[in-house]
Amino acid sequence: MTMTSLSPTLMVEDVNRTVHFYHEVLGFTFVWGLAAAARTGVTDWPASVPLAMALVENGAARLSFQTRSFMASTLPLLANERIGGSLVLFLECDDLDALCDRIGEHAPFLKAPHTTAHGDRQCSIEDPDGYILTFATRPDRAGADSEISA
Repeated sequence: MTMTSLSPTLMVEDVNRTVHFYHEVLGFTFVWGLAAAARTGVTDWPASVPLAMALVENGAARLSFQTRSFMASTLPLLANERIGGSLVLFLECDDLDALCDRIGEHAPFLKAPHTTAHGDRQCSIEDPDGYILTFATRPDRAGADSEISA
């Protein structure tokens, strides 16, 4: 059996706020959402109503966001779970430096852009809900003379 995709669903405090961050700061496209009150589909961004869930994408990366109450309505086990936490989302991108410029002062770096021991350029930030995002690009490894770290 082969997996054909992975689309993490993250529990968030405010779907609209989270989509705004991923859209404005990280360049994700809003695909669709579900209105919290009416439970009707929303296809326009910015949404004019609070959302219970939303799907965003950037290239091959897709993420879904759901409020605690919406997630708990389908998976009651999650009703009292902490939002954020020990999950790290690793996203490869084609231009780390351009992404870092875009992030700017919107999200302080947990780990500033650096070159790893295996030659990737990486940086890490925290999103508004406490999830850690590590971005990486695999540039030509010849001539890299940046700090080497893990």
